[in-house]
Amino acid sequence: MKSRGLLLLSLFLGFSALSQSSSIDLTFTAANITTHVQLDSIKIMNRTQGGDTILYWPDTVLSLYFTDVQEFEQMESAFKVYQNYPNPVKDQTLISIYVPERDLVRILVFDLLGRKSFGSDQVLEQGIHTYMLIPGKSAICFFNAQWQGNSRSIKILVNNSNNNQVDIQYVSHDHSSGPLKMSSAAGSFDFSAGDELFCIGYEDGVECGISDKPEQSENYTFHFVTNIPCPGTPEVEYEGQVYHTIQIFNQCWFKENLNVGTYPTYGDQSDNGIIEKYCYLSEDSCAKYGGIYQWHEAMQYSTQEGTQGICPPGWHLPTVSDWKILEGEADSLYGIGDPVWEWNVTWKGYNAGNNLKTAYGWHYDNHGIDLYGFSALPAGLRYLNGLYNESVGDRGYWWTSSPGGTSQEGQYFEMEDYVYQVGNGEAFQRYGMSVRCIKGEVYENPIELIFTAIHGYAHTWLDSVLIINLTTQGNEITLISPDTTLFLGQDLLFNYGDELLIIGYSADLQSAIQDYPDENDTIVFQFATNIPCPGTPVVEYEGHTYTTRQIYNHCWLTENLNVGFMISGDQEMADNGFIEKYCYNNELDSCYKYGGLYQWQEMMEYDNKERARGICPPGWHIPSDLEWKILEGSIDSLYRILDPEWDIAGFRGYDAGKKLKSTYGWFDNANGTDIFGFSGMPAGSFDSYGNTFDYITKSGCWWTSTEYDYGSAWSRILWYQENGINRDEYLYTSKDYGLGVRCLKDQ
Repeated sequence: MKSRGLLLLSLFLGFSALSQSSSIDLTFTAANITTHVQLDSIKIMNRTQGGDTILYWPDTVLSLYFTDVQEFEQMESAFKVYQNYPNPVKDQTLISIYVPERDLVRILVFDLLGRKSFGSDQVLEQGIHTYMLIPGKSAICFFNAQWQGNSRSIKILVNNSNNNQVDIQYVSHDHSSGPLKMSSAAGSFDFSAGDELFCIGYEDGVECGISDKPEQSENYTFHFVTNIPCPGTPEVEYEGQVYHTIQIFNQCWFKENLNVGTYPTYGDQSDNGIIEKYCYLSEDSCAKYGGIYQWHEAMQYSTQEGTQGICPPGWHLPTVSDWKILEGEADSLYGIGDPVWEWNVTWKGYNAGNNLKTAYGWHYDNHGIDLYGFSALPAGLRYLNGLYNESVGDRGYWWTSSPGGTSQEGQYFEMEDYVYQVGNGEAFQRYGMSVRCIKGEVYENPIELIFTAIHGYAHTWLDSVLIINLTTQGNEITLISPDTTLFLGQDLLFNYGDELLIIGYSADLQSAIQDYPDENDTIVFQFATNIPCPGTPVVEYEGHTYTTRQIYNHCWLTENLNVGFMISGDQEMADNGFIEKYCYNNELDSCYKYGGLYQWQEMMEYDNKERARGICPPGWHIPSDLEWKILEGSIDSLYRILDPEWDIAGFRGYDAGKKLKSTYGWFDNANGTDIFGFSGMPAGSFDSYGNTFDYITKSGCWWTSTEYDYGSAWSRILWYQENGINRDEYLYTSKDYGLGVRCLKDQ
């Protein structure tokens, strides 16, 4: 059985357009979600001119030289770091760098989280210098070299290293110029601007593919995962309907046929500014199978391949190449780019159709197995005369956006009930067929993010920046200083509304920020801590004065919130326009000492949106579960930000809890160090089921704004006998409990 993988494309800057350069580099790597995968080989096929070439690992870079360029200039001025060998590394590996002329070279090694583990400055002569790297325990590290303002980095995989210390030893110096990287098949693989390439990655019998027309140097990452909702876009609302999505290797498809437009439509559909559709027998058929469209209507009277047509913004009608990638991925015998998909016959392949058809709805129980979640249904075909060919239940037909051999034809794909294969052909554009939409370019206008850092008010040096797209899982990038600029949508897969976690590293410190960027921005990491928040040392709110503390990039109130009218423990808080609070043992003085206790919905002001303002002052909000994790990872002596430790429910961490506790007031003298000024007091909690107040002086409990499920939410608990901090999903997560509230300043 031939399995397949998902390919997501990540573009990077660094070369100008084809007309301004004699060559472009295509660089390939692979991953299974976030785990690196070593490629066996990469096949690149030129579908425009013909010809192909194969790269064998560890060669993962193809240089394309344009056929209209007669002379190639060797770039002797190019500073370069060559990929290490062997890779992955067990005990040691060799790395070479090319220095164009004598000058100072800085060499750095970083782990996956961007922490510097080695650094050295050396004056090197012109030529190739080779080093031996002894890696540490990190599964992935980055080697970075800097010369005359140029920075070059490579990723290094470490396999079962037993070394505790990272070390680099100088090996040799070669005075020759750096080698000019030529195409692996320069004599037989021709390339011109506008040529379409199929790039196929292979790993242990698994393959991934993409169709592309590269115009600049590209970095392709093969991701070996499939049959999941499209990351960041699990569903799409369009024209009053909700469509589910499915990631099939490198492609994101609708799971359902498009059903948009007015019905009934009589005669041919026309360019009248209104989307029109046909339905078999009644509109109920459209609800089940989707609408039926003539080619020009589906294309919205464009003839451009890959046009949006009647699809939602950011989506388009698939091209023939899109479909050929899909069928090559889905077939168990014939892979991407196999000549079988070019045959001029009705049915092709082995079982791609069976793997794409739904497991229901086909006549005579000739259902498919829907292996990849494509869920192809037999919606039938509408003839030129307006009649159906009685193929509903028997066959499914889908338009492509590729024109046919004449101006009256368009290309289509089909599946049939008793046939395991996939068919394709050309038909008159006045025929009616189904439409599936495929996701188009991720981003048209990249957002530029520039990163810098301060310590208090003084500028400080960033070692690296890690940017993670939390919405589109598995997409992240590390910038190594002096590279401090990121283009979202080019350097990192990004859609409007995506949530980013951005972590800056400086020496042994880390500072993090959550953001939903929607415009160009400069992000400043703050590395100072335990100082009044710059510009906001105190906050006056509802008759109380609260002091603030800067803890890296976050500004916190140093006291629990105490706002609202006290009600007794035997009363429920209500959405009545007044903020209500419990005070421990129904004593108002307790609220002045420890702050109020609030049920979750009351604290949120009955707004369930994460990071809502709730009962906090204007410009502040209820911290999310992730924002608490950032705080914990920023201050713990052992577990850093993003460590899996913080995802555990229950007590976790090494000493984050002790560092957050106040230096007084805890039972049995189990006080904290409060070295960051958070001043966590043991205010106890309110048990709404037993109508009892519990654990004062023994525990401090705080809500997050992140729901766990309908009736509960995540909380944080400090306990007098624990140095860690509890991320609780049991006792205190019922939204009816009364817990303390800390507010976090908006960023």
